Order: sequence, then structure tokens, then C-alpha cells
Amino acid sequence: MNYKGTRALDVILFLVMASAWALNYPLLKFALYYEPPMVALLFRILFGAIFSIPFSYSTLKLLRNIGALNLFLMSIFNISVFMSLWFIGERTETSSISSILVYTYPIVSVLFSGLFLQEKLSTGKLVGIAIGFAGVVIIFLHQLSIEYNVGLFLLIGSSISWATGTIYYKKYLRNADMGAVNTYQFLFSLPVVLLVSLIYGGFKPLTLNFILITLYMGAIGSSLAYFIYWSLIKKYRVSHVSPYLFVVPALSILFSAFLTRETMSITNIGGFALIAVGIFISSR
Repeated sequence: MNYKGTRALDVILFLVMASAWALNYPLLKFALYYEPPMVALLFRILFGAIFSIPFSYSTLKLLRNIGALNLFLMSIFNISVFMSLWFIGERTETSSISSILVYTYPIVSVLFSGLFLQEKLSTGKLVGIAIGFAGVVIIFLHQLSIEYNVGLFLLIGSSISWATGTIYYKKYLRNADMGAVNTYQFLFSLPVVLLVSLIYGGFKPLTLNFILITLYMGAIGSSLAYFIYWSLIKKYRVSHVSPYLFVVPALSILFSAFLTRETMSITNIGGFALIAVGIFISSR
């Protein structure tokens, strides 16, 4: 299953993807009321795998042509290591610090695209990314409480792992069926995350609320969102798509404000404006 669409449709799909990812952040807070982080991650990936399978039409053929090792490595970088480091790191850091460090991803992925994909990086693009990231920091400025411990390094590592997975996909798997790639990244991640969840888990009795939350996070916030993401990465350069991802933490603030009835601050609005300016400069 491969995607071909107009520029207008690409914009709509990007907004769907960004909104789905952004909603994961406040929903994760609710999920952690019921289960520890790695258990929540396990169910997110489980539902992601289940939901992805019906949309994969060439799974066995892909496994023969691309090879299990390539698909496994991609799943390790893009799901297992990325999300495990993120979820474990957030146990010792605030959600604001976690959002900022995870969304150093656009910076890392753009730099990696220049190094490993030979994509041209203009001064304007680099300046735009710097401004966009500054906007993300400003949005969370009033929540910052930094403690220098291992969680910081785990969150930075999660960003690097995510960027590595994207570059790996673009370099080795971009011509493969996206539905099958999407399915394998979850299937190969399941045993890895299951092992980690057994080590860092602490399973509690499952509740319906937890199942429904992780069902959304797996089906919509992971499987569907990643399928759109791979579609855009396949069609456009990594350095072109990545700056727009600063929209995700900005949207997460909006969704959190709506769900928790928090009011928007002047710093939030200023951060949104900087993100918009950064994206505009990068796209130019």
C-alpha cells in the first residue's frame, strides 16, 4: 500500500498525524493513573500492531525482499528504543522537559539527513529550526524544573533513536510497501518491549479506561499516525518534513488545556508564534 496524493491532501494528513501524536501526551498522563509507563507502552504497541495488520497487503513478500534484519533494526530504532527511553526517562523528569527533549528530534533528524542522505541544508532552514525549537522551549518555560539525572540523557537518547529510525527508513525502506513496514515495526517491537515491561513493569489489574486509552494511542496515535508519517517521509525530504513537527508539542498544550481546563498564558501564545515563524522560514 503506497500513498499518492495532492499537496492539499498532504497538509490535511499532516494535521491529522500531528493532532493524533499531540493527543497522546495528555492521554498518557491519564493512562499512567492506571498502569506503570512500560505497561502502557506495551499495550500501545500491541494495539498498534493489531490495527496495522489489516492494512498490510505484501507482508510476506516484503520480508523476503527487504530482509528481516532491516525491518528489525528499523523497529528497534523507531519504536523499541525510542519509546522505551522516552517512557522510562519521563519517570524522572517532568512532562514539559520530556516534550522539549523528545522534540529535539527535528534538529537531530535534519542534521542526520544532511550527513547520511546528502540532503541540502540551507542557512534559512537551520535558522528556522532553531527558532521553532525556541518556540517549543518558551511554551513550556513556566513549567521547567530541571534535575540533572539519567532521565535527561534517556530522553535525548530517545530523540536520537527516533531520528535514526527515520533516516534508516528513508535510506533502506522507502521503496517498500508502507503498510507492511508499519506492521513489522510494531510486530518486531512487541517482544522487546514485553521484556522491558517485565523488568520495569509492575502490572496492575487492567481497567476498561486504561484499555480504551491505550487502544486510541495504539490504533490512532501510533498505527495511523505513523502510516501518514512514513507516507510524507517517503514523498518529501526529511529536512522538509521535520521542522513542521514542532507543531506537535504546541498542539499537545492546546489539547491539555482543553482536557484539564487550563488557561493559555502569554508565553504559550509567544511560543506558538515562534514555532509558526520557524516553520515559515524553514519552508522557504
